[in-house]
Amino acid sequence: MQDIKNRLEDNALLGYMKFSELGSFYLMPIAYWILNYSKYDPTYNPKEWAFVFRNNILNVRAENTSDFFSSIEQDKIPFVELEEAIRNKLEGIALSFYIDFDSKLFVSAFENIEVETYLPDDTWKGKFDNPLLYLPADVKMNLENR
Repeated sequence: MQDIKNRLEDNALLGYMKFSELGSFYLMPIAYWILNYSKYDPTYNPKEWAFVFRNNILNVRAENTSDFFSSIEQDKIPFVELEEAIRNKLEGIALSFYIDFDSKLFVSAFENIEVETYLPDDTWKGKFDNPLLYLPADVKMNLENR
């Protein structure tokens, strides 16, 4: 739980992503939640940075989704740790994003940037809404019962 607490103190945001029918929680900085970073910041050039941002995947499209998930694997939050954080009422733990790569749906509750408008392409739908409403029933039930 200390890892979650440290990340939250560094302004990481909690979200849930579903891909190939499997879903997981992630705790990442806001930039990682922007699926089309090229649209968000057209001046960003990964070759100018020493830091490798999401394996230099600036627009998460169908052909690079697996690579994107590989690049954020270290940001995945085991459900038991998330349960403990919720049970202990850890300050700042709130679901900010729901992203379903299977149905191409992006739901954001983040108010500072319209993250839901920076989508990979026109086949995606973005909404500003409560991500909890979109979680699978079994995941939602497990969270609410903590």
